[in-house]
Amino acid sequence: MKKTTIKKLLVGVLAFAGALGVFSLPANAAESWGPQDRQMFTWESPAPYATFNSISNNPDIGKESNFVRVRKYGTNDKYSDEVAIEPGGIYEVYVYFHNNAADNLNASGAGIADNVRLAMEMPSEVNKGEAAVVKGTISSTNTNPGSVYDTAYLTASETVYLRYVQGTAEIHNGGSANGKLLDDAALWSTGSKLAYWDEEWGMIPGCNNYAGYVTFRVKADQPRFYIAKEISVDGGNTWSENATVKPGDTVKFRIKYQNIGTTNQTSVTVYDVLADGMTLVPGSIKAKIPANANYVDVDDSAWANGLGIGDYLPEQEGYVVYDVKIEDNKDIFICGNTVVYNNAYVTTANGTMYDKVGITVERNCGGNNGGGNTTPNTPSELPSTGPAEIVLAVIVALAIGVGGYYLIKSSSTLHSIKKVETGKAVKKATKTTNKKEHKADK
Repeated sequence: MKKTTIKKLLVGVLAFAGALGVFSLPANAAESWGPQDRQMFTWESPAPYATFNSISNNPDIGKESNFVRVRKYGTNDKYSDEVAIEPGGIYEVYVYFHNNAADNLNASGAGIADNVRLAMEMPSEVNKGEAAVVKGTISSTNTNPGSVYDTAYLTASETVYLRYVQGTAEIHNGGSANGKLLDDAALWSTGSKLAYWDEEWGMIPGCNNYAGYVTFRVKADQPRFYIAKEISVDGGNTWSENATVKPGDTVKFRIKYQNIGTTNQTSVTVYDVLADGMTLVPGSIKAKIPANANYVDVDDSAWANGLGIGDYLPEQEGYVVYDVKIEDNKDIFICGNTVVYNNAYVTTANGTMYDKVGITVERNCGGNNGGGNTTPNTPSELPSTGPAEIVLAVIVALAIGVGGYYLIKSSSTLHSIKKVETGKAVKKATKTTNKKEHKADK
C-alpha cells in the first residue's frame, strides 16, 4: 500500500476514533502535508529545479511528502504517522529531507538549495482523548515552493505535557555534517539550518546522495502526586486512616506527600484543618523533607498559613507530623460516639489534593442518667459538588488573587473537603495554584 493511501486511511481512522470519544484530532489534521498543489516528481524523473520532498516513489521512504514520522524511543518499531503516548514515555521524531533537483544541475548552482532550515512545532499539552500535531517545515530561499511541511500525531489516553529533550536534534547523512546537533532554540522558532557538509550549513545540493534526516526526542510528562493523612493513638508506632479516642486524649497526625509524576514539583505547601474540639499541641510539629535526612522542628506560626516543604523530584516524598489534643468539651463531644474529621491538603504548582481521617470520640456518660447514646453522632456527608465546594472555590480564588484553580480529588478517601461539629457541616478552607508549562527549548 502506498504511503499516501496509508496516511489518508490514518486520518479516516483517527477521525472515526475521535467520533467514538477515544480521542479527537486537531482542526488542521485533515490536511496533514503541504502544499498539496506542488508539482510531484518520480525517482526516475527528478525535478528540473531545487525543491524538497516532492518525489512520489522514493524506494527508501515511499512518498516524500510524508516526511515527519514518530516512534517510541529505544525500540525497533517502524516510524509511523501516529503513536499512542503514555505518561513518562519518550518518543523519537524522524524528519526526512531531500532536494529533488537532478544532480547535473549542481555544477551550475541551479540545483543547490540555499539557506535550508527545519522548523518544528508541537503543543505543550495534550488533553486526554486528543491527538497532538507534531509539524515539521523545511524551507529554503531559492526552492519552489519556498517551504514544505508534514505532520505526525501523538495520541493521549491521559493528559500529558510534551517536552522536547534538549540536545537531541541530530542530523544524519553521508556528509561531514553527519552526527552534528541542530540549534535547539532555532529548531522551535525560525528554523535550524541543515547541511550535508559541516562547513556549509544551510546548503543542500540536489540528488539523493545529499539527502538525510533529523531525529530528536520528545518526552510525555505528567505532574502527579499523592497525599495520605493518617492518625496514631500510640505515639506514632502504628498509623491508620481512622481511630477511636476519648475526650482528653492526645493523638498524633501524619501527612505524607509523594511526587508520583514525571515532572518536578515545586513550592509544595501543606495545610491542615482541625475540627472543633481539637487543639494543636504547641511545639509538636516536625517535618521530614528531601533536604533533611531526619525530622526537624517546625515553628507553630509557620503552620497557621501553610507549611512550605520544598521542591520534589519524581518519586521523592516528605512527611509532616504533629500532636493534637482532643478537648474535653461536652458541647461538642456529647454522650455516646461523635465522629469528627481532620482534613489536610497539599498544594503544588499543578494542583491541590485532599485527604482526611475520621475520629470517633467516645464519651461514656454511664447508665441511662447520662442518656448514653450508642448511635454515633455522625454528620451527614456533604455532596461533592455542593455548598462545601462553592465556599472552597471562593476561598481559593481569594487566596490566589488571579487565575483559576485546579482540584485533584483524592483517589483513596476524600470526595469533598469538610470540617464538622456534632451533626453539622462547618468551616472549609483551602488554597491552590494554577498550572502552566511551556514548550521546552533553549
